[in-house]
Amino acid sequence: MNYEDEDSQKPLRTVYGYAISSKRYVLFTYKKGRVKIVDAKGHGLGFLRPPVPNPKDWNKKWPYWIELAWLYVLKNEGIIFEEVGLEFLDRPAMMQIPVSSPAVLGRLKYFARPYDFVLAPIVNNVQLEIEGQAEKPILITRYNKNSEEWADATFYNVRTGKPCRVTTGASNDPNIVPVKSYRQILNGYPLNPEQKFLARGGLTRCDHWTRGILEHDHVIANLHIPCGKEHNSKFGQGLSEHPDAHEDGSTPWFSCKVYRNGKVAADPEMIRWLSGFTEREINEGTRLERKTIRLIRHGKLVKRSTYQKIEEFRRDLDSKKGTEQST
Repeated sequence: MNYEDEDSQKPLRTVYGYAISSKRYVLFTYKKGRVKIVDAKGHGLGFLRPPVPNPKDWNKKWPYWIELAWLYVLKNEGIIFEEVGLEFLDRPAMMQIPVSSPAVLGRLKYFARPYDFVLAPIVNNVQLEIEGQAEKPILITRYNKNSEEWADATFYNVRTGKPCRVTTGASNDPNIVPVKSYRQILNGYPLNPEQKFLARGGLTRCDHWTRGILEHDHVIANLHIPCGKEHNSKFGQGLSEHPDAHEDGSTPWFSCKVYRNGKVAADPEMIRWLSGFTEREINEGTRLERKTIRLIRHGKLVKRSTYQKIEEFRRDLDSKKGTEQST
């Protein structure tokens, strides 16, 4: 990449870079006083609908509008000084949403057909708070490639089904909803903090204003918490040589997921085991409410003490089954 025209037979060139985080960076060169983009990453922008199409002769790996967006960011950050005139900056920033599942179609059944597309703007939460809106609206409009027509389109609030209009500025009209523009999105783009590294010195986490060479963020596991039902797994015939093997050659395996909030969820193996019992049988064996039993059988989070009753229920049944087989 550091060769002229990316040709290894040509001389090396100087490539400059501007990095916001690990996946948000651009590489460029100065050629005859002008910037030439060498590589542009669009991480954090790919969810947006391109406001301008690619030129017919466009042969780069990234979309044309991503290159324009980076030129705008570099100009704002004082990296380059040439003027960047972009006509789409004050147009509503749009997301393209596929109607690809019954859940999505259920909300949009009056506005779209299955396997169709709709456009959705990004509602400006700050302006909504200023205007005292109690509930954030969910807006959609019919699919349209022409970004020049987005601002004047009729939008529908999915929560109410009522039509409305949008604006990229402030609004006192309840039928005109403030949304974000491409300018607002790109102005905030460089403020994304790098989550995978620490600030210089390695003592604090990166924030919006961290600059310079970063330090590696080392992960130290201080506490290991085995959790869940232990069930046996034998490695073939004979005794296992696993260091944690029991006397009968079996090895403990844990059958639930542990989450940071202290709750756990049954794994697929436990869910399959529970499917062999009715809710009444599980209720009689655990004294858990049927609502709680349904949550566990669907893999939802429950308290550890609650899940422990399921484990004890299974342990008791396994113990009785082993006793019957031995006799």
